Amino acid sequence: MRELTVQLGDQMDRLVRSEVALARAELFATARRTVLGGMMLSGAGLAGVYGGVALVAMVIAAIAMGLPLWAAALVTGVVLLACAGGLALLGARRLSRATPPLKITMDSIRGELAALAAGLRK
Repeated sequence: MRELTVQLGDQMDRLVRSEVALARAELFATARRTVLGGMMLSGAGLAGVYGGVALVAMVIAAIAMGLPLWAAALVTGVVLLACAGGLALLGARRLSRATPPLKITMDSIRGELAALAAGLRK
C-alpha cells in the first residue's frame, strides 16, 4: 500500500510538472502572437496617419486652385477641428452612459455572498 501511495505521488508530481510546462509553452506562444499582432496593428495605424496627412494635403491643394493657399489650409483646418469636436462630444456622452466595469460580476458576487451568509446563519 505504501509503495502505491509513493508511486501515485510521483505520478501526480510528474503530471503537474508536465501540465505546468505545457501551460507555460502555450502562454508563451499566445503572448508572442499577441505581441506580433499588436506591432502589426501599430504599423497599420502609423501608415493610416500618414495616409490621412497626405489626403489632407491633397484637399488643401485642391481647394487652393480656387482660393489662396492660406485660405484653403484654413478651411480644411476648420472642417477637421469641427469633426474632432463633434466626435469628442459624442464620445464623452457615450462614456458618461457607460456602466462601471465589472458591475454585473460584482452584483453576482454580492448576491452569492449574501446567500452564503444567510445559509451560515441557519
